[in-house]
Amino acid sequence: MLHGVGLFDRSEVLFKHTMRGHRNKHRRSRWVRRLMLAGLAAALLTRELLYLAFCAAATGVAFWRVPWFQTWLMVQIMTFESLRSPVLPPERPTAPDIAARLSTNASSLVRAAELFVPTNIWDVHLKFAPGEWAGLTPVPIPPVPVILQSDGSVVLRNPNAARNGLAGVLGIHLPWSTCDLSFGDVKLEKVAVRFKGNGTFVNSQRTYKRPFKIDLSKGAKPGRFAERSVLNFHNLVADNSCLSDTLGYEFYRAAGLPAPRTAFARLRMTIERSFENRLLGLYLLVENPDAEWASEMFGVEGMAIFKPVTCELFKYLGDDWQAYEGIYDPKTKLHRWQQQRLIDLSRLVTQSDNASFAKRIGEFVDIGQFARFLACEVLLANYDGILNTGQNFILYLDPYGGRFGFVPWDLDHSWGEFPLTGTFEQRAHASIWHPWLGDNLFFERMFMVPEFRHLYRNELQRLRSALFVPETLGQRAASVAEIIRPFVAEESDEKLAKFELVLRGLGEQDKPRQSTAQSHQPIYSYKQFFAARAASVERQLLGRETGIVLSRGGGR
Repeated sequence: MLHGVGLFDRSEVLFKHTMRGHRNKHRRSRWVRRLMLAGLAAALLTRELLYLAFCAAATGVAFWRVPWFQTWLMVQIMTFESLRSPVLPPERPTAPDIAARLSTNASSLVRAAELFVPTNIWDVHLKFAPGEWAGLTPVPIPPVPVILQSDGSVVLRNPNAARNGLAGVLGIHLPWSTCDLSFGDVKLEKVAVRFKGNGTFVNSQRTYKRPFKIDLSKGAKPGRFAERSVLNFHNLVADNSCLSDTLGYEFYRAAGLPAPRTAFARLRMTIERSFENRLLGLYLLVENPDAEWASEMFGVEGMAIFKPVTCELFKYLGDDWQAYEGIYDPKTKLHRWQQQRLIDLSRLVTQSDNASFAKRIGEFVDIGQFARFLACEVLLANYDGILNTGQNFILYLDPYGGRFGFVPWDLDHSWGEFPLTGTFEQRAHASIWHPWLGDNLFFERMFMVPEFRHLYRNELQRLRSALFVPETLGQRAASVAEIIRPFVAEESDEKLAKFELVLRGLGEQDKPRQSTAQSHQPIYSYKQFFAARAASVERQLLGRETGIVLSRGGGR
């Protein structure tokens, strides 16, 4: 259960406020702040209390708009949260109907396809010795000096961090430790474990319900489980429906794209000498997009996998691979030709003329596959990904054709839910012909290629007619929700209330409203989004609606 407002809730308010006002911030001259400081000094001298209060408030507002001060404030909040003791999970007896619904026959698993089934809810227990739990404690590293940029974008890479993303930018390093893992009726001792995630980790620091990554290939006894070495346990703190990832990945796979598979897990945890067998709650087990996954998914060996974090995808940075490695974060060992292939594509995107780009882009990018991937991103209004933040997607490089393709990742803010980009109405009516935010040379050039526009339009029409059908989507959401509802209810009344609000709708007015629970995130209805997005895309395809071109400061 979340108690109080977490760091991510507060930093989200900071992000929203700053993104909307960032364009005007740099137009303010330095003399304004100097004048405020002078006024404050004068007030101190004259002891005018009212004037002192006014000048102090004005000075605070002035410093609020300074990028380094915003970063400093966010880091202080984060540090304060990390020093506070987590709230002990409530001790709850296991209801008989809960136990009957759990999947426990893990010892019979042979293939990953048997593990990752959306109707599976695996019984999982993590057991830590006191030193093992202490070994997970985040290690402070130098944060990024200025996180929020003048164009409203957020820096998501820190050269001092081992991992890309918000946590590293804020100065958090997540070290590895060990624990004993019980997965159904399978017991594994001293497996490698660390916290994972970025916003989902930061938002869960005051609880024990944190996201976990377990790597069975590390440690003294490397192993695999159901053809997989890595298990990702997502804590679902950012997804009030608990369904966004599952429904999203299903949609991409139904569209004919590679995408991770999922299952649910009910996690319990023991920390020796602290507490035993306490419920953490419902988690999502997400397939790791690595070499093992690629081998099964594509049926070939040697597929290169990248996890980029950049708002300037395929920007040419010279011929030295070191300039690209941190940005594209390869998850497989690369051959020199694979590195060079990405460099050559970046040179084409950045330096070629329009005719050369249109003629040669198909040599480097599977245009049909990208058109299908982008159509899914646009239909789901996924703005915590390639369209906006430049993260949460996977690149793969076919070892035979030498062409790049795209895979979705981390869809907990899809289905029009990402609260840091525009309003709900703007996201539901976002443009299909200019779906990206900010300057993006790769997208701009792709949309000037007639072949791509034709394929993209066809994919939007096909997917809108065959898959993005509000009634069908609603039925699927309801069927999965029925399976997990008892486990959501078991976790907390607050979580169940948010869950039901997303699934039932928002009342007679059918308008977004703030949850009565303590949260800064509006909770929207799936039913409302399915209907509004389907209708908007349909009208845009017919030329009856222009769509809203979103910006990092809102729509325009």
